[in-house]
Amino acid sequence: MRVDVQCHVFPDVVGKYFLANPFPRCVRLEDAYMFEFGTQKLIIPDFQYRPETLIQMMDKGGVDISVISSNIPDPGFLPPDKAAALCAEVNEAVSAIVERFPDRFAALGFIPWNNPQAALEEIGRVKAFGMKGVMLFTRNGDLQVDDKRLEPVYDKCEEEGLPLFLHPTIPMWYEAINDYAMVTTASFVMDTAFAFMRLCHSGVLDRHPKLKVVIPHAGGVLPILDGRLSYTPPAARRFIDPDKRTVIETLFSEQTWFDLANPSKHVLKYFRDYIGLERAMYGTDYPFVNQEDMTALLDEMDFTEEEKERVNWKNADRLFGLNLSR
Repeated sequence: MRVDVQCHVFPDVVGKYFLANPFPRCVRLEDAYMFEFGTQKLIIPDFQYRPETLIQMMDKGGVDISVISSNIPDPGFLPPDKAAALCAEVNEAVSAIVERFPDRFAALGFIPWNNPQAALEEIGRVKAFGMKGVMLFTRNGDLQVDDKRLEPVYDKCEEEGLPLFLHPTIPMWYEAINDYAMVTTASFVMDTAFAFMRLCHSGVLDRHPKLKVVIPHAGGVLPILDGRLSYTPPAARRFIDPDKRTVIETLFSEQTWFDLANPSKHVLKYFRDYIGLERAMYGTDYPFVNQEDMTALLDEMDFTEEEKERVNWKNADRLFGLNLSR
């Protein structure tokens, strides 16, 4: 049994909303959407995101179930009212895929974080659709993840038992690194770290102890920041509340989970040695990494049989309630 917890689909409605939006610029090609932000171009071919294509890729990679989610561009780039409308349509489209292929897919929901009141209402629909969690992007319009206006949304997600999948998006500072594909290759994992640090330092996770957060890409850059985050020099201590858990303490807590969508044996070995695999899950970030390659890489790792079972499906089952162990 193998479950991919980071597998993306692209409902056609996303492209339609962004065709009329100034940023990121969206162009409809013959058989794909193209998004431009500065010199970066993201091409999304239609065939790659069809569920039938995805199932073929899953079969090649030995993946039984994918937890699907829509990806960037995310609702935070739309005006709040349009963001709410987009999320409603995306959740309907993604849920329809799960309904067509219930043995192959589960789903994470879209909520309009830049429209907190609408987000609260959409959480109800996410639950009604049977979705297993919600996407939290590292920026949400002008709202950072620690914005006090989001507190009721975190309350509701905790109350409903919906894990947050912390996913990177185009960072607010993208213009400073808008060359050489640095946005996608480097800034995404860095921005994830910044967002997680905000959740920790602001006390969001302390105030919501039952709320679970998934950090993708084997924790991004957070594991290698241990020395900087574990030791706070005296000059910086005035900026950090000593009564709150540190970032590293939270990283190792039961609140924080991970996927291993980072196709590097060196990174995965370091992750295992540093954090362990008790809360780590198989993930690909499909279509940016395909299941066949990720499965082959993980099979080469020196994991015990128990660790392989945890990573491949047991941890995903435990976090998302997939009912696989019945």
